[in-house]
Amino acid sequence: MKVVQNTFIYAKRLYSIFVFMFISVVLCLGFIFEKVKHTNDTFGKAFGEKANKATIKLNSMQEDFLTCAALCNADYKFMQSIVFPEVMRFNSIKDGIEAESLRTLYVQLGATYANFSIGLFQMKPTFAEQVEQKSKQCLPVNIYKELQLKYNTNDEENIRMQRVERLQDEDWQLVYLTAFICICNKIYANRTFSSSMEKLQWYATIYNAGFDKKDHYISQKILQDNFYLNQDMPGKKYKYAAIAGWCYNRRATP
Repeated sequence: MKVVQNTFIYAKRLYSIFVFMFISVVLCLGFIFEKVKHTNDTFGKAFGEKANKATIKLNSMQEDFLTCAALCNADYKFMQSIVFPEVMRFNSIKDGIEAESLRTLYVQLGATYANFSIGLFQMKPTFAEQVEQKSKQCLPVNIYKELQLKYNTNDEENIRMQRVERLQDEDWQLVYLTAFICICNKIYANRTFSSSMEKLQWYATIYNAGFDKKDHYISQKILQDNFYLNQDMPGKKYKYAAIAGWCYNRRATP
């Protein structure tokens, strides 16, 4: 009888532990869900009309994105999410004034004297240069030819002029984005990402921070508030990768 009682007491304690653990897990999952929901709500409220306008603009380019997505082996929503923060921040009037005022400096003197964000996806001349160089170095010949990034001149000033003209064109910016993803696919071919979201945030951070960054730097940068929604940089900063991820989740939801 004593053995039976001891067994019953042990089973009762085990059951209590199990119930406690179950409740803890449920509460933890509920907290995570509410945190994610709160984050999504906060992002949505902060982005407001800018997010809607950016989404409409990207939707209008969907056919072009689908064509390029096949070339770089990526989901078009993945591509759009990488540049979504920049499309939100883009201001065509200011961008035009900035381009006209700085293009002469860049064309004549180079990126040391003028390296500015330009166009719908807010690409800098130095970013375009790196994409051009790395595309030639590491991409298959057929892909490189398809992208048509090569210039028909060796004159550096002429090349810089053509580069700025390219960056003011939406179709060309899409070509550079496609080339960028092709390059990342090549560089990180042996890296295992836990999910498409992790891969997206990794690529988005490189897009925002630049090539040739160490993995440790990229991992840290993903967690940093480093991006202003406004070009003149007042107010709150956000995580670029988090905004890209917010867009990806939003667009991936049926």
